[in-house]
Amino acid sequence: MDGDAAPAFRFNFGKEEAEQVQEEQGPPEYDEPAEELIYRPEPGVPFFTEPVEVAEGLSLIKGTISSDEAAAILKDSRVASSDLVPGKYEGGFKLWECAADLCKAVMARYGLAAAELAGAAELQHSQLQGKKVLELGCGHGLPGIVALMGGAEVHFQDYNACVLRRLTAPNVIANMERLPRSRPRPAAKYFAGDWRLVGEHLTGRGYGGHYDLILSSETIYSVPAQERLLECIKRLLQPPHGVALVAAKRYYFGVGGGSKSFRELVERDGIFETSVVAEVEEKGSGNVREVLLLKFPAAIHPYFL
Repeated sequence: MDGDAAPAFRFNFGKEEAEQVQEEQGPPEYDEPAEELIYRPEPGVPFFTEPVEVAEGLSLIKGTISSDEAAAILKDSRVASSDLVPGKYEGGFKLWECAADLCKAVMARYGLAAAELAGAAELQHSQLQGKKVLELGCGHGLPGIVALMGGAEVHFQDYNACVLRRLTAPNVIANMERLPRSRPRPAAKYFAGDWRLVGEHLTGRGYGGHYDLILSSETIYSVPAQERLLECIKRLLQPPHGVALVAAKRYYFGVGGGSKSFRELVERDGIFETSVVAEVEEKGSGNVREVLLLKFPAAIHPYFL
């Protein structure tokens, strides 16, 4: 975890603590307008980095922003002790565990070798070249960066514009600069706002049903979050072959979310088929981290010939 302050909001805390936090924070209001962020480095703003291993043989560069720094950036003291302030902050400055799981899943599904992504070998076997990818709730953006290094055009979305400006975009630049000069640099774009408003914004710009791959990690911690995410995926994923990869813990104790309840929601909704493509048992917690695959059913494919 970035920073040394112990968060009051955890995705693995007990029910009583969760209910207390929810009661104190009240119902979230997500009404910030969606916007595209045109990134320009801010002179005089330091960017400290460290490597993080996301797969065997592959380390990426990520920025480090402490909880106190995040609170100062957001001008909200609650952020110093909480990973989530509904309607204000969605935990984007923290690197969550499932991000590395999602990086591995992207590499496995699309034939990305660690040596190729690290720049030690030519990019020869990537099935992402020319694809259009969206990472929802990106934070550090490491899964999206893997896709970008694999030759895809990637759009990064986070609720907070300051997360995109101070963390995501600098992470993208720092990692792409490590690649050989001969390697193509696909486009990266950045969008801020809630999923509902971002979905409307992107659809209005011609991105409805646009993306070949949608990624999201540790974003389905509550039922309302699951519902908003699913609606956004339905609006933006390209039929009939587009897929979404969603990484999460099976249970987020006390807040009602997790991969199990999200699968049940997807199955009730009926638009996508869903399956587990990767899982990691967490020693000591009894929980499991999973990567879910969402895809359109084969029955609709003939309608898109």
